[in-house]
Amino acid sequence: MEIRELKEKLNLVNDVINPIGINIHLVKKEEDGSESILDADISPELANELKEIFTVAINEKILNNDEIELKDISTAQETINSLFFYDLEEFPEKLAIAKEFDPFINYPTFSFSNDDMETIKAIIVTIGDAGNYFSIYKHVYPVTIVRQDKMLGLIPIGNRFEKLNSNILQINSSIDFLFADDSLVINNLKTLASAYGYNEIVKNQARQNIELISGLDLIDNLEELTSLVDNVKYAKRVLRIKPDSPVLQLAKTRIIAFITSHPKLSGKIRLNAAGDKILLDTDVSKVITIGILNDDYLKSNLTELDYESESKLTIADEV
Repeated sequence: MEIRELKEKLNLVNDVINPIGINIHLVKKEEDGSESILDADISPELANELKEIFTVAINEKILNNDEIELKDISTAQETINSLFFYDLEEFPEKLAIAKEFDPFINYPTFSFSNDDMETIKAIIVTIGDAGNYFSIYKHVYPVTIVRQDKMLGLIPIGNRFEKLNSNILQINSSIDFLFADDSLVINNLKTLASAYGYNEIVKNQARQNIELISGLDLIDNLEELTSLVDNVKYAKRVLRIKPDSPVLQLAKTRIIAFITSHPKLSGKIRLNAAGDKILLDTDVSKVITIGILNDDYLKSNLTELDYESESKLTIADEV
C-alpha cells in the first residue's frame, strides 16, 4: 500500500455528499484466554461526536500532512512523521481477531450487567459503510478504564455531587492501528511491541534472514550473528536484509575485496586466518557487516565522506 492509496481510503471522513456511518466494537478477553468481539450500543449523539473527533484527528495527522510517509515495517527505520505498513509474513497472533473482523455482521452486544468492563482489551472504531470503510484499533490500557472502586469519583446530579458507581471507559482521538483494505497500518509501534508480540516476530523473521546469509559462506563464525538477533535492536537491522539485496547476488570474493579496499571498513572488520571470510569479533563489526549485506554504504561525490544510506550517518558514528 502506498501513502496515496491510504489517503484515498481515509478521505471518506470528508465525504459531505454521503454522510459516513460509525460503529464501535469491543475486543473482550474471555476467562479461557480466548477473545471475542462484542458490539457496543452507542447513542446517536455519541456517534456524531466520535465521528467529529476522529475526522479532525485523521485530517491533522494524515490527510493534511504532506510530509507523512508510509513505510514497510520490515525495512524502515523508526522515524517521526511515519506510518508503517505491515508487510511481514508472520502476523501478530494477538491481532488475529481484528484481522478477521467484519464490522457489518452481527455480534453479541456488550451488556453492563453480564460483561465486565475490565475484560475489554481493545476498542475498534469503524468509519464508513459496507462498501467503503476502514477501522481504527485502539488498545485499552489500564489507565483507559476509570475504576470506581479505585478512586472516589464525583459526578454532578443536579446541584449535588454523587459517588461514581460504575467503571468508565475513556476514549480519545489517538490511533494505534488502522485496518484498511485487508492491510494493517501501524501508527503506534510501541504498543505493537509491548502488547502484541512484535519484537518476537522481528527476531523470528531476522533468524530467517540469517539463513539467507549462511548461503554466502561469507562469515566464519555465523553463530555470533545468530546470537545477536536475540537483541531486538540488532534483529531489526538483520530484518532489513532482503533476499533481493544486490549484495546477496555477489560472489564472496567480491564482497571481501570491497571490505579490504575500503579505507574505513577495512579497519573495523577483521578476516579469518585464511583471509576468505569475515570474523565477527566486535559488535561494531557485526553491525557494519549487516549494513554491507543490505547494501547500505555509499560515498558522497561532493564531500568524499562515506555514509550509511538511509540514515546518512557517517560510518564512524553509526554504531
